[in-house]
Amino acid sequence: LWATDKVLMRRQMRAYDKSIVPKFMVVGNTTKEKMKEIKEKVGFPLVLKPANLAAALLVTICFNEEELEQTIHRVFKKIQNIYEENKRKVEPKILAEQFMEGDMYSIDVYVSSRGKIYFCPLVYVQTGRTVGFDDFFAYKTITPAHLKKASVEAAKEVTKKAVRALGLRSTTVHIELMRTEVGWKVIELGPRVGGFRHRLYELAFGFDHTLNDIIVRSPQKPVVLKKPKGYAAMVRFFAKEEGTLVSLQGVQMMQELKSYKEAKINKKIGDKCIFAKHGGRGVVEVTLFNESRSGLQADIRRLEQTIKLETEKPANGKVAKKKKK
Repeated sequence: LWATDKVLMRRQMRAYDKSIVPKFMVVGNTTKEKMKEIKEKVGFPLVLKPANLAAALLVTICFNEEELEQTIHRVFKKIQNIYEENKRKVEPKILAEQFMEGDMYSIDVYVSSRGKIYFCPLVYVQTGRTVGFDDFFAYKTITPAHLKKASVEAAKEVTKKAVRALGLRSTTVHIELMRTEVGWKVIELGPRVGGFRHRLYELAFGFDHTLNDIIVRSPQKPVVLKKPKGYAAMVRFFAKEEGTLVSLQGVQMMQELKSYKEAKINKKIGDKCIFAKHGGRGVVEVTLFNESRSGLQADIRRLEQTIKLETEKPANGKVAKKKKK
């Protein structure tokens, strides 16, 4: 429960070392008294997020009281259905958390039965907010991360504290981190492998993340290779506007990129496209690899110019359901 419920998780980490987590509180209702309490204890800007969901589902930033009130009402209205769709059997809870300015990274680690931690390489995460979306989904993930050794060691130290605070053993742990001006902070973690990490680590470093996830529970020593073979990335595309998908271009052309490895198409023409903060998933997810960092960056730019998504809404402004043939 400590590692899967964001509220319990933060309480444990704050008790262990409050310097590694931002200010937060649980939101149980939408009364004026609660709005005032959030303003005083957390302050603006803040982030609202469900306590038991991943992939940035329903995660929203609020800059003032008006946005907070509107967002809380919307989240409480949608959260029950989203929990059911994601097969969450617990009672939904909302977390209000201090918004952190900085660069986002993630790291997967293996924890042995005796608590020894084996670190995988850091992964840089660029969120949708940095490319024009009012959303927190992972738009682009790249490994190896372009960081100095001292910064990497500082990130590992904070990661170690988070794992120790939750007393995790015999498992892989996925930790999301924020590199701020006052040091590294833990966004959250989960006792699981990170999304797409098995493929990114395989391409960039040549080790088997999935096999290590099994090995560390055996218990045996996982094999982690640190010397990079190149640079791997996963890029996730959402539609710029919510609505019905009417056009998806560039799927064939992207396969001609030198860095292209594979892609997952989650939507087809006629399907509904919804932002992550409203409970939606990406339309296209593309995996790339290149031996040079500049080569990878160039192909990511070409990919962004190639993939084009178009949606439309009906006259009433509501997203229409897909018609059955």
